[in-house]
Amino acid sequence: MISQALRYFSVIARHGSIREAAEELHIAQSALSRQIQKLEEDFGVPLFERHARGVKLTSAGEIFLRHAQINLRQIERVRSEIEALKGLRRGVVTIRSIEALVPHLLPRAVTRFVGRYPGIQFEVTIDGSDQVLAAVREGRADIGLAFYPPAENELETVFKMREPLVAVMAADHPLAGRPRISLADCATWPIASPMKHTGSRILIDVACKAAGIHIAPSLETNSFQLRVEFVKVNHGITFLSRLSAWDNLRSGELVAVPIRDRLVNNASIDAIVHSARQLPLAAEEFLRFLEGEFQDLHELAYGGVKREAAGGSARSVRAAAKASPQRSSGDKRT
Repeated sequence: MISQALRYFSVIARHGSIREAAEELHIAQSALSRQIQKLEEDFGVPLFERHARGVKLTSAGEIFLRHAQINLRQIERVRSEIEALKGLRRGVVTIRSIEALVPHLLPRAVTRFVGRYPGIQFEVTIDGSDQVLAAVREGRADIGLAFYPPAENELETVFKMREPLVAVMAADHPLAGRPRISLADCATWPIASPMKHTGSRILIDVACKAAGIHIAPSLETNSFQLRVEFVKVNHGITFLSRLSAWDNLRSGELVAVPIRDRLVNNASIDAIVHSARQLPLAAEEFLRFLEGEFQDLHELAYGGVKREAAGGSARSVRAAAKASPQRSSGDKRT
């Protein structure tokens, strides 16, 4: 390795003697001489003057020594930083995520990861998917967690979980007992919807257009909790992923009815990174950890649900994500 040759050269220059340098380095004097000869052959000039009492740097050798010392310091700095991160003793992971993952996945994953690596710190910002992708694109976040994101050349999906939208309503709603319903069935009831230009709203609007129906929401809001409370107090319906409504579904206050329309079953929550940036070691390790946590939580959230409604398991798509069209590049996201 070049760093080894630089080190050998520097030790010889410091001692002014190949013999003394060989003793310090614990290698054979002949092997050390061959290393220096190889450097001189590569540069085409002598780096040392040989004499009876040892060696002395030539003018070319003095130039080479200055650069060798600079490079050795840089290598040592890199080595020190890597050593500090070994075992993930320190580091900061910056995440931008949609709100749906706040109740369960993020607290659980961060807590377990910090329990394993106490020196790691997290900076988590909750936002809509459009802002999630912008933060990753602009380098303000290491990892983005977004719902139904479009493909972008600068961004790469590391893994995704299929998260179909379901119709969420109170347990005593007249539609609650049906095995499946259509968007047309929902259209006659009060609807609480996400805001326009959000990922889930775009998906609903596209599916409604494909079905030839129009839904006029009684309530539009960027608050997940407000939508949940809205359907609790009347015969309203909102559209959520099962994972985001998990607590209310487990408590029995709300029920989730699968939607028959094909398009709403194409949604996913994606873990996204910048395709041209190397993740910090801590973020890279957390991303691998997060995929496993997502799979485990997904199994819990969909326990007892038919596989056709639950969707598939997580798929690693690091290399192919950019080539897989998820929706047209003109769509906006949340």
